[in-house]
Amino acid sequence: MKRVLTLLLSSILGLLLFGIVISDVRFVGLVTISEAELLPLVKNYLGVELKDEAIQDIAKQIFDTGYFSSLEPKLVASEGRFVLQIVVQENPIVRDWKINLEGAEIVKATELASAVTLEKNKALSMVKVKESLSAMKKMFEDAGYFLVELSGDFKDSVYVFNVVPYALWDIYFEGETEGLDISQVRNQIKISTLKDFYTTPAFLRFLIKDIKRCYPTVSDISSVFSTLANYVYFGKETSVDFEKIEIPNVSEKAVVMKVKVVQPKFVPEEGKVYEKIEFSGNNLIGSEQLRKVVSVSEYRLVRNPDVLRSMQAIIDLYKQNGYPMCHVVPVDEDETLRFNIVEKYVANVEFKGFDRTKIYVVEDLVTFRSGEPLTEKDFYDTTSALNRTQFFEGVAVYPVGTPENRDVTVVVEVKEKDKKFTLSGGISWSPVKDRPWYEGFFGELSFSTMNPFGYGQTFSTTLKLGFESRLVQFDYSIRKPFQIPATLGALFSYEWTDGTQVLKVGGNASTLRFSGHAFGGGVTYENRMYSDFKENTLILSGNYSYDTRSDPIFPARGQYIYLGVDKAGLFDFLADRDYWKFRLDARIFVPVWNDQLVSAFRFFTSAVLFEQYENPGTTPETILFYGIDSVRGVDGGKAKAGILASGELRYNLKSQTLPMYALVFVDVGGTGETLSQPTLSLTAGPELDVAIPLLGVLGFGVAYNFNGQWTWDNFKPFFRFGAAF
Repeated sequence: MKRVLTLLLSSILGLLLFGIVISDVRFVGLVTISEAELLPLVKNYLGVELKDEAIQDIAKQIFDTGYFSSLEPKLVASEGRFVLQIVVQENPIVRDWKINLEGAEIVKATELASAVTLEKNKALSMVKVKESLSAMKKMFEDAGYFLVELSGDFKDSVYVFNVVPYALWDIYFEGETEGLDISQVRNQIKISTLKDFYTTPAFLRFLIKDIKRCYPTVSDISSVFSTLANYVYFGKETSVDFEKIEIPNVSEKAVVMKVKVVQPKFVPEEGKVYEKIEFSGNNLIGSEQLRKVVSVSEYRLVRNPDVLRSMQAIIDLYKQNGYPMCHVVPVDEDETLRFNIVEKYVANVEFKGFDRTKIYVVEDLVTFRSGEPLTEKDFYDTTSALNRTQFFEGVAVYPVGTPENRDVTVVVEVKEKDKKFTLSGGISWSPVKDRPWYEGFFGELSFSTMNPFGYGQTFSTTLKLGFESRLVQFDYSIRKPFQIPATLGALFSYEWTDGTQVLKVGGNASTLRFSGHAFGGGVTYENRMYSDFKENTLILSGNYSYDTRSDPIFPARGQYIYLGVDKAGLFDFLADRDYWKFRLDARIFVPVWNDQLVSAFRFFTSAVLFEQYENPGTTPETILFYGIDSVRGVDGGKAKAGILASGELRYNLKSQTLPMYALVFVDVGGTGETLSQPTLSLTAGPELDVAIPLLGVLGFGVAYNFNGQWTWDNFKPFFRFGAAF
């Protein structure tokens, strides 16, 4: 829209020579804009002596509001005073405005609408339009998105804000790609693309894909550059461009990312023959081992692709040995080609994102040490240990440094949990003969808040529902209280049945983990009250555990071992119940393919042994086998002993909505009076596990019971809530 500012200089020519005082300003032609909105712009000019520049300034300020297509100032003399009369023509009236968002709602439309300052039923202001578009752009930038086009269109009294975010269709490589394994590089780039989204079968796409992930952020592109930096083929002149592309039958606007490869040059284009091939800076891997992997040799023609392949082979060898970020610089020294290797060592560790959690609470879980080589194992150990605390929503451990410098800073960055509460446990149901249906529920539900104040505390309330009993238990633990290298805890529980009440109070302590190992112990006082007598028992417990799992919920690798022993009845006056109880839980997780296909194995057993009771009418000690501690598809329950062996093949569906695993399992186990005489069952089948925030893992599956009778009744659907092993 063309705007014209017309100044009638003839009417104010006298101001070039003489200053005058304006007593008032009047507007002519206002329709939707009130004088009250404009007068604050000119009030400072009233009653003071003005010259021509001031009149022009007044006109400019009013015109810059953006409401007018033309403006004409006039001086009117009246009774010895001067009045500035401004004749305006307003822009067309905006009866309505709307936002036209093409593509996924990566920023909510309601948020975009809140950025619009354009007013309805007022003259169109291009100033307000620009303000609105700038505010929308900032919203996308704050969310990390940069591939967005914003524009506007005014038609039929309606202003339309066009918002077009662009999704990434794919990544292409072009230019100097000789020697570069493009498929390998592409597989290493972890970024979602629209091509992958639409080539996923519709059913799986609905379950596991989120189209919003196909809209790249600055962080996504930074991760791409980080991946490219692992390959020597991408020189400093390598460039990245985004090119719009139209895909048939795809409604989303898309771009392709084009990586124009420019390889670094280290030897003449025609090649060169060297008398010696040498290595320097290599303290972690010997020169003879390096010589075996390079593609160059003495007294043979060496071309630039040979040097690049050799450099990449050295870097890959360091990675295979657990040393990341190795940097190789080939140096042409006349008759000698020397590969100078910059190995990486830890200079210091920095902590970021610890807004609530005190660093001392988890500092022992960080295994990096100043002056030691940078290793992949330290990254794994530190990340997995911090994840297992379940204190944080996200954990990132990454190095910061330059390729040429041997010293790197390791940054441990966490994202504190916004939602501090979690549910866990296990619930199942089976019919109870001659009892109401609702008494068929049994299991455990634990409501916990972890690290709510940043001092490593955990508050937990547990409810257990049995066929004939109910239990409520309160637990408290704190990690490294007053920087003591231990975890301390306490418990209180109350259980009741039709004729029994059981009260427990206890405390426990465990060591901090060292290389995955931890030891613990505790003491618990138990008071049982029956209708005609009561029992007092002191229970001492001890345990050992080993945990190197990559994740506490869905581990892809690592081991877990727990061995616990309880001894009840050590003193005569607190020995109304005398028994031993043990629990053994061993798990191992082995990646089969890229941490996406994982085999998992578990052996679990628990039993009550050598029991003696002072009162013949007491309730014998039992263990509740249910949830992950029972054979899938077989009803759980109480028993004195049980055993379970499980094997799973888990496939990570790489869900972009909720963590989701499809798996097949085999369970064999059972319960009984002793471990030597359990009633064994063998089941197998498929299962789908979904991790839901605050609720833990929901498992849905079908188990076939191999009991020797091949009937459809042997297929048992099951539901598990709380955890996976």
